[in-house]
Amino acid sequence: MSTQQGTPPFEGDQGSPVLGRLFLRFSEEFYLLFRLILAFVAALHGAQKAFGLWGFPMPHPDRPIVTFAGWVELISALLIGLGVFTRLGAGALVVTMVVAYFMVHSPGQPWPHLKGGGEVPLLWFAMSGIIGVLGSRKWGIERMIFKRELL
Repeated sequence: MSTQQGTPPFEGDQGSPVLGRLFLRFSEEFYLLFRLILAFVAALHGAQKAFGLWGFPMPHPDRPIVTFAGWVELISALLIGLGVFTRLGAGALVVTMVVAYFMVHSPGQPWPHLKGGGEVPLLWFAMSGIIGVLGSRKWGIERMIFKRELL
């Protein structure tokens, strides 16, 4: 079934060049890489906030929300990276990024700007949202053990 004359349906786009076939064949592995990249970066940021590492100005006795956000990022990163309760971890990260965007990175600004770093929470929000919808898929510990995702 064609969408237009001579145009194949998207179903893997059988007429696609080499890269299209490569991405289709290894889509689960590319998705795992996508998850691991977010998990790695979120774990670093979370550890930085939770433990005051790498020059992060800590402790924040008047800002315990920063430490809390660090722990949420760190735990979410572990869940997303391992593929255990992936949707729960992604959902927690989505909420954290909304709070980070409006409270820290763009207070009083309706759009991301480079000075406040608002583009980072927006990207994390989008990545976490995608992971929240798709879950861990093939390469998650839950799926390997239970043959399905628990959440």
